[in-house]
Amino acid sequence: MSNGEKLWQARLPAGGQATPMTYEVDGKQYVVISAGGHGSFGTKMGDYIVAYALPDEAK
Repeated sequence: MSNGEKLWQARLPAGGQATPMTYEVDGKQYVVISAGGHGSFGTKMGDYIVAYALPDEAK
């Protein structure tokens, strides 16, 4: 995808206070982010590692 079309969006369960990371397993790409919140920023607190992937395309 190289046209800038938004493929997906989601809300994290707590504030995302980290840089996202991406990795690939068996040809499928994942995006991972730590969502822990931050008391000084007033975001919801939590202790999460969240991974996302686009669904497999129907063949």
